[in-house]
Amino acid sequence: MIKKIYKKFYHQFFCPIAKKMFRITSLSNGLMRSLGILLITLMLVFGYFVFGILPQTQQQAEANFAQYAVVSAQQLEERFNSSQEAAQNAAYSTVTQKFLLSNIPRVVIESKTAVLDMFSYISVYGSGFQDIVFLSDRERKLSMTNQYADLVKEAIKLMDFEDDFHFSKAVYSPVMYYKEDKYLLYLFPVYGIIDGYRYDYNPIVGAVIYRMDNLMDEMIGMQSEDSAAILVDQDNLLYSNRALTQQETAALKNTAADEHEMTAGDRQYLVETIQLSIPGWKLIMITPEDSLFSSMPEARYLLLWMMLAAMVLAGLLIVGILWSVRRSIMRMTAEIRLAGSDGIKVSPPQIAELRPISEALNLAMDDLRQATEREQRYAQAEYEARLSQIRTEMLAYRSQINPHFLFNTLETVRSLAHRYGAKPVEQLVGGMSQMFRYSLYAPMIVQLEDELGHLGAYFSVMDTRFPNRFRILEDIEPETLGWPILSMLLQPLAENAVRHAFNGRRNGIILIQAFIREKKLHVRIADNGVGIGQQQLDQLLNKIYRDDAEAEKEMDATRKSQQAKISIGLSNIYHRLRLTFGQGADLRLRSREGYYTVVELIIPQEHLSMDNGFTSFFNQ
Repeated sequence: MIKKIYKKFYHQFFCPIAKKMFRITSLSNGLMRSLGILLITLMLVFGYFVFGILPQTQQQAEANFAQYAVVSAQQLEERFNSSQEAAQNAAYSTVTQKFLLSNIPRVVIESKTAVLDMFSYISVYGSGFQDIVFLSDRERKLSMTNQYADLVKEAIKLMDFEDDFHFSKAVYSPVMYYKEDKYLLYLFPVYGIIDGYRYDYNPIVGAVIYRMDNLMDEMIGMQSEDSAAILVDQDNLLYSNRALTQQETAALKNTAADEHEMTAGDRQYLVETIQLSIPGWKLIMITPEDSLFSSMPEARYLLLWMMLAAMVLAGLLIVGILWSVRRSIMRMTAEIRLAGSDGIKVSPPQIAELRPISEALNLAMDDLRQATEREQRYAQAEYEARLSQIRTEMLAYRSQINPHFLFNTLETVRSLAHRYGAKPVEQLVGGMSQMFRYSLYAPMIVQLEDELGHLGAYFSVMDTRFPNRFRILEDIEPETLGWPILSMLLQPLAENAVRHAFNGRRNGIILIQAFIREKKLHVRIADNGVGIGQQQLDQLLNKIYRDDAEAEKEMDATRKSQQAKISIGLSNIYHRLRLTFGQGADLRLRSREGYYTVVELIIPQEHLSMDNGFTSFFNQ
């Protein structure tokens, strides 16, 4: 039954609406329709978020804040109760009483070790307090840290006990400053329980010492930097984990315990007041609404997904429109092919904007048929003429240079320079001869050792032309010398460094490195020259890594600029590497303006070796 209803709905309701929605007769009409649907969708998404998701999320955030305040108060009281219980147990242990009250030296000394063991146990398993201190009217003291006995004495004087020592009920001291920190003390009377030391007053005063920073900050993690945890005793501020502004302090005084919101200045705050078990004490938690609601990642992610859903819907509509346009264009394309071979005319498409194109195509086809007949008559003759011209030009180019004559001439000049002691001339001519011979006779794939030799010849020529301009450092791992590499690959990179890196400065350094990592050869050419600015470097990398077709389009238009020449050279090297060594090959460029420039070539081992047939093909 459900299947039948689904089929009926799909064929009778959904399919007709979808066909009407995606069938268009005009591009402008289709685009307006898709934009309208997209706008309506976005309005619905925005309305649902503003009036549905956002209020619900805010209510959940407020509930979480209230629960957070209750849990914080429970944690605070647990710290108080656990630390005070540990102090009471320690106070009424026999070893503590003997040490503080006994008049027998041997008993005092023997109990001291047991007391220290007990304190060690409390310090490991207790938490929330800074120290536990005991003072007796025998002028003896016990402390876990031996640091806060003076603080306890000051608190006893401040509380104005009977005889400055005896009292009958545990109390909390006011918050006290001690060594630039704030402390709260829990003072309680300790009565004698061992024989001979039972009195109707307390011979011992116990104190649990809390440092407020540890008690509040470490125990109660704030939801935001603007949140505050405030401890209040009878409307007197005991401690706040951060400094309150005058506006916040005034707003708190005017906020009742059952109110959950307050206004301080131009900000709204959530407020939670928790009555503690300590009489008159309250824990007040406040947090600004804007900081609380701004930290709701669920709402933001939900809105993001809803926006993505809207964009997907809009994309589907646009795909439908484009599919309709594509279908019309494909039909026109098929008819154009038939028209070119069989003389069939292109029929008018459904889309109005494409109809003038079909009419123009029909007229163009008629002219093309007539022009084709004329072109075919001259095509063969023109082809033969161009082929003959190319052959003639190749012979002319080859006759323009005689390599043997050039090398013999250079060798004669070098010998004369050696004979007459002109060492710079001899070095220059020798380097040029080696460079010309390598560039003419080197195969496409050579060993790294051969390419480094060619690079050395180039540097010898440059050193003669520009003496003391730069210094060459080499760091070549021996196992890299037999690695296959493209010929004429390193010299253009070195030439870029020589021509552009030092900008007329002397004492430059060019570093040549070669090493193998993860079965790949890495060759680096680095200089300490002027470097390249970040914006210029980004443009250069974009030109290097673009595809060959885009590089060819801009090569002639930008050939005159210096940056264009560098980018074209690097782009050519990059594409030669990729074409020869595959996708594992790469060219990397790093630079910092005013400091350095590094060009790194990466050649994989598995794609090409010196013994395979691919190398033989390139070297023919």
